[in-house]
Amino acid sequence: MLKTISSNIPKVSGECVRLFHGRGKKWPEFEHLSIDLYPPAVLITTYKEIDEAEKASLVETLKSVPGLQFESILLQKRYGKGEDVEVLSGTAVGETHAVEKSEKYLVNLKNAKNIGFFLDMAIGREYVRNNSQGKSVLNLFSYTCSLSVAALKGGATQVVNVDTSKPALNVGERNHLLNGIDKRAVKFLPHDIMKSFGAIARKGPYDLIIIDPPTNQGDSFKAERDYHKIIRRLHTMTAKDGIVMACLNSPHLDSQFLISAFEEHANQFTFQDKFYSSFSEMEDDQEKGLKILIFKKN
Repeated sequence: MLKTISSNIPKVSGECVRLFHGRGKKWPEFEHLSIDLYPPAVLITTYKEIDEAEKASLVETLKSVPGLQFESILLQKRYGKGEDVEVLSGTAVGETHAVEKSEKYLVNLKNAKNIGFFLDMAIGREYVRNNSQGKSVLNLFSYTCSLSVAALKGGATQVVNVDTSKPALNVGERNHLLNGIDKRAVKFLPHDIMKSFGAIARKGPYDLIIIDPPTNQGDSFKAERDYHKIIRRLHTMTAKDGIVMACLNSPHLDSQFLISAFEEHANQFTFQDKFYSSFSEMEDDQEKGLKILIFKKN
């Protein structure tokens, strides 16, 4: 663990990063743990109960890493209901910023379930940042809109963000303000995507469409049941030579699930490229983590 953490310390001081990804199953004894750096705090996430001896060992390990700078160590518990974030060292940290490529994103390190930002999507934000110049972008399942910020920083002319969660979109608005983005270039639509294709399409056509859904959101969205319903609508929403960035984060569905869905429901699009999670080198099987597939309209 110590060697892996040391190798993942960010080269740019103050940036956020995943230091250790036990959930990637490369280290069987640590499969319940993830460790992230959000300066000034280290956030440990555990998916099962750990005892005081393991907590003390984790603190000792982190404090022994050369060059790792932090003020607090926090423990997020993802195995129970309503668990508070525990302070293992230092003081409690609430709302702070995740810094990535000079961009800032709000995170709430007191949130026991989800802090509002996903580190595994860093490679997706990089792709969007590098491929948005002069483009109109649709960001489906936008959550707190980090991909929208990346698109506008990359020169997008317009981004339309759509998500069912108004609180998440409110954080997204704050993320844009935090990065000095002109609010006239961005829209936030609190819509049920599966029921709003007409309204969404009317704001197009779009040069780049991002689809980053939850794998299973109950009645609202399930990848196996609903993903193809979005895919078959893409042709009418995309501009000539339009690009689709289709994301899937499921241990049970691989990249071929999306490739086959496009072949069946949107054969106007050709598969172009594929990326894995930003910390895929810490995953035993990359296909069980985040998959990002790029398709281009013929």
